[in-house]
Amino acid sequence: MKSRWVLIIILLLILIAALSGVATLLWRFFIFLVVVLLLSYLWSRMAARGIHCRVEKLPRFLQVGECFEEEFTLTNPSVIPTPLIEVREDTDLPGYRNEPGVSLSSRSSYTWRTEVYCRKRGRYGAGALKIRVTDPLGFFPVERRIGEHQEITVYPETLELPFFERTPRQGSGVGSGRWLDSEASPNASSVREYVNGDSLRHIHWHTTAHTGNLMVREFDPDLTRYGYNEIWIVLDMRRASQLGEGNETTEEYGVTIAASLAKKYLSAGKKVGLIAAGNRSFLLSPEAGEERLQYILHSLALLKATGEVSIDNLLAARAEHFGAGSIVVVIMPSVNPGIALPLRPIIDRRAKVTAILLDSFSFGGVDSPANNARALNSSGINVYVVRQGMDIPRALDSQLHSSRVQYIRGKT
Repeated sequence: MKSRWVLIIILLLILIAALSGVATLLWRFFIFLVVVLLLSYLWSRMAARGIHCRVEKLPRFLQVGECFEEEFTLTNPSVIPTPLIEVREDTDLPGYRNEPGVSLSSRSSYTWRTEVYCRKRGRYGAGALKIRVTDPLGFFPVERRIGEHQEITVYPETLELPFFERTPRQGSGVGSGRWLDSEASPNASSVREYVNGDSLRHIHWHTTAHTGNLMVREFDPDLTRYGYNEIWIVLDMRRASQLGEGNETTEEYGVTIAASLAKKYLSAGKKVGLIAAGNRSFLLSPEAGEERLQYILHSLALLKATGEVSIDNLLAARAEHFGAGSIVVVIMPSVNPGIALPLRPIIDRRAKVTAILLDSFSFGGVDSPANNARALNSSGINVYVVRQGMDIPRALDSQLHSSRVQYIRGKT
């Protein structure tokens, strides 16, 4: 822009000098400059107008960690050469830049390929180019947008969780709920003291005579009826709960875990549903199959932690959806000390609850998850703690989890 003003000033000075004198040389020089500049102006515009771009069709869906290849072809069908074309792809893909310098002679083309690495989930645009064609003197650049804008949806990464317990056994601890007689299997697992409301048919007379107290047999639940075929994934997407920066946030860890669990359960033939309230609310009823997996991954790809609904209110509002034989996996930052309260009614409905706590302290918070994990565990809830930078499959390893639970229970 500055060079144009300098050129205009020079032309005015030559014009003033030509008007004040009688020499024709200045007039000829002035006219020569005007003609050259006019030709340069027309050159850049005609050259830019004739350039075309062909973009190979891009994949519509990918996952974090995957790569894809872009292929572009610029064609100059006119006789006007374009010695310098500055090219920049109009894309918002994180961490990706495509800015080659291209020179095209008359009636020629140029093809190049780039490899794109998907770094972050979301919906992005790619494929369109912004070109800047400059005239030989460099005074009249022209910018155009060419090519086809295409949308790409990047799904969250799905990790293999081979040791995460898929069909947990309902314990008999505090808050685990009592099974109805009609739900009991014929196999007695233990004997306990009689309480009001127990069936007289279940009195264990031998133990009663031995102890002097009325004792009844306790039966295992009939898991042939409740086979844990419905899995609910509940994800905390409240803005105020999130911590961390960049990709190392509780939001991204939570979405990755949710996607990985959905893939694991659906691959096992289970029905999976999703509940979350972020920039949009989701209540996806449990369904099975590959189509359900794609829908969940697509939903998670676009989900942002900008919601205002707390996980407590979300669970309370959706509690009627969690029935006997359901697994409810709650994924949340560990900043909520009262989360056990809304989970108790769900346990009383004979659903199996697992809480995956994202250690807020490791993501830059001030509170340790120990007290929260201990309160949940004492309510009969399986608790996993995932820290920033921790290997997620290892953090969700049920074999290692048992030793951590004993640590939580015994810690003072």
